[in-house]
Amino acid sequence: MCKCQCSQRVEQLEQRVQELEGLVKEQQSDSTQDETDDLQEIVSDLQSQVDTLEEDRDRAARERADTNRRLTAVEEDVSQDTPETEETTTQEAETPLEDVIQLPEEVVGDNLTANQERARFVAKDILDYSRSVPAGYTIKSSQLRKVLTAKENSSAHTETVSRVIGRLDDLGKDDVQVRETRSGERAVVFTEEIVKRIVTYRNQNHSVVAGGKVSG
Repeated sequence: MCKCQCSQRVEQLEQRVQELEGLVKEQQSDSTQDETDDLQEIVSDLQSQVDTLEEDRDRAARERADTNRRLTAVEEDVSQDTPETEETTTQEAETPLEDVIQLPEEVVGDNLTANQERARFVAKDILDYSRSVPAGYTIKSSQLRKVLTAKENSSAHTETVSRVIGRLDDLGKDDVQVRETRSGERAVVFTEEIVKRIVTYRNQNHSVVAGGKVSG
């Protein structure tokens, strides 16, 4: 029985007790002792029911209060134990080179030319192949040749290396530049910003499928 029903029942019984007690007083002078005793017994029985209902109501109220206290304590513990999570955002590509890096492996062959694919292979792990310089990260043409040779299990031709350098330069826009070392060797320089974004793509393991072929 819910709290409201219990209270309503108590009120009804208390009202009935009062009515019967009044009746007992009225009939004490006019009724026999047996009749008075019967009414008194009814009154006592009703009063006992009232007492029981009041005890049930009070017990239920205490149980609800105890449950609410425990629930509040659990909610507070969960709130304290749950670490705040940072909202994760996907790094947006800012150059065509980053677009091709994010292509899923299964569509690379259908969307990129051979030299674009080679440029992608070098760029997506540029942090591993390059060395840090004041301008960012650089990879010399000789090192680039070694990377391509390892990729294709055959010696990379000078013309191929030159074309891959050109693709990196074209796709990287302002974040990738081709320079010459003091010894006259060509080198590809990646800005620190684009390298950070490339590392973020790799860590997110996030791929974006680009429609159509990438020009260049």
